[in-house]
Amino acid sequence: MPFVVELYFDPSTEERIRDVWKAIDEAGISDSMPKGGYRPHVSLGVCAHLDTDSLAQELSTFAASVAPFRLLFPNIGVFSTSEGVVFLGVTVTEALLSVHAAFHEIFKKHAEDQREYYTVGQWVPHCTLAFGLSEAQIVEAVTLCRQIDLPTSTKVREIGVVEVSSTSCRMLYAFNLNS
Repeated sequence: MPFVVELYFDPSTEERIRDVWKAIDEAGISDSMPKGGYRPHVSLGVCAHLDTDSLAQELSTFAASVAPFRLLFPNIGVFSTSEGVVFLGVTVTEALLSVHAAFHEIFKKHAEDQREYYTVGQWVPHCTLAFGLSEAQIVEAVTLCRQIDLPTSTKVREIGVVEVSSTSCRMLYAFNLNS
């Protein structure tokens, strides 16, 4: 099962994103996010194997060194891959890229078989709204998501690690950013 390190948002943003997930589910398009037990997030890194205990120690110290920061969601996007993903796009900033690069200096010591999409220089930061969609479902989801009042911003407040399967997500641990 893959492991994912994620950034988490302020409670009001999490609630707004959960409302979008619910609308996508109630429209009969996909229940992939609410059913899987996910928390609204931006993934920093993904790998097949992870030494979770040793990463937890370093990630705790890392989180304490990072001040909460703003993210802007300016658009709805689609990845042109077979995964069928619709997402909120994230504006790439120097602060976000700096956090991502510093995180990967730690992550590479503890992670094996990293997913290339999330590595430094390849990463497209995003917040997934639905995945596993057919072409028709992508069109429906994008049409529905165009109703979201964008751009919107959030404050990143936590970093956490989850273990995911094809049907669910399990939180292993989370750390507050330095406040």
